[in-house]
Amino acid sequence: MQLMNSKFNLNIFHKVLITLLAVTLIPLITLWLVSNKAAQGQLTANVSQALVLTMDTVADGINAWDNTNVRAMTQLGYLPDMVSMKAERQNPILGVTGTAYEWSYLMFTVAPDGSNVGRNDGGPLTPYGDRSYFQQVIKGAPVGRQVVIGKTSGKPALILATPIKDDSANLVGVLAMSMYLTDISKIVTDIRVGETGRAILLDASNKVIAHGDTSKVRGALQDFSAYPALKVAGIDKAPVVYNAEDRKVIGFMRKLPQGWTLLVEQDYDEAFRIMKQMEKDAQILIAASVALVIAIAIFLGKALTRPINELTAIARQLSNGELQVTIEQTERGDEIGALARAIDRLGISIKLAMDRLRKKS
Repeated sequence: MQLMNSKFNLNIFHKVLITLLAVTLIPLITLWLVSNKAAQGQLTANVSQALVLTMDTVADGINAWDNTNVRAMTQLGYLPDMVSMKAERQNPILGVTGTAYEWSYLMFTVAPDGSNVGRNDGGPLTPYGDRSYFQQVIKGAPVGRQVVIGKTSGKPALILATPIKDDSANLVGVLAMSMYLTDISKIVTDIRVGETGRAILLDASNKVIAHGDTSKVRGALQDFSAYPALKVAGIDKAPVVYNAEDRKVIGFMRKLPQGWTLLVEQDYDEAFRIMKQMEKDAQILIAASVALVIAIAIFLGKALTRPINELTAIARQLSNGELQVTIEQTERGDEIGALARAIDRLGISIKLAMDRLRKKS
């Protein structure tokens, strides 16, 4: 038992060190934790806002481009020459319109039975009854869309289809336009959030239409169905942190009116770089505080223990009968001085007692 008590015995230096560390570090760490939590909340809000604003910018650009094409085709569908569903009347209009819309490489019409009626390139008539965009319009959709790989460019292309209706609102055919996605790709690839932030646009089947980082795409219309962001709960309501491939990111996703999926994400380390630096600075400050406290504790500990150790040695000398001692601390005005004067009086008392004993003997 005595061995255990001596093992855990604390001297004055240890007590001074523990007291100073507690007085210094507890308020400092508490303040850091509170301020760190507040700063992290504010930074998260700022990062989320940046992603949402970026999402709005990209989505507005895509929707504006798509709406422009849909309106133009809808208006064409009301023209009498288009409603006639006669190639000789449709082809001149298709030719002029195709020339005006530079991003379009083919405009054509399809009869309800799927047969090709008119086209602006003078090419052979091709049946389109099995095409997805045609089926969508035939089944009543106001707009049909299908992203395909362009036969000549080898890049993603969009085929947009709208109904052609007569004065009685009866469906008499389908107007379709095949167009390059250069403008949409530029909107997506030009967007940057910091150095690592990028946008990704997927079609209704989760195939890549455009990607802000082309190094991540191995081929046109690559299937991104297994991409981690598509499986993250709540990512369509607010930015969420998740792991994508070999990195940690924060991302936000939105379904567009076209049925496409737009994703904006940024590497977590970059987005929260300021927070990481703040945490590093706080750790340096705490480490410096600990070093300073230890230095002060060593100084104070020595200042307190040196005179006490000296007085302890003098008391040991007196107990051994060595009465010729010099006590230098008697002039001090603190508790150590009071102890020194008490030991000095004790020495004098012992000396007087020894003198009386010698006289009696």
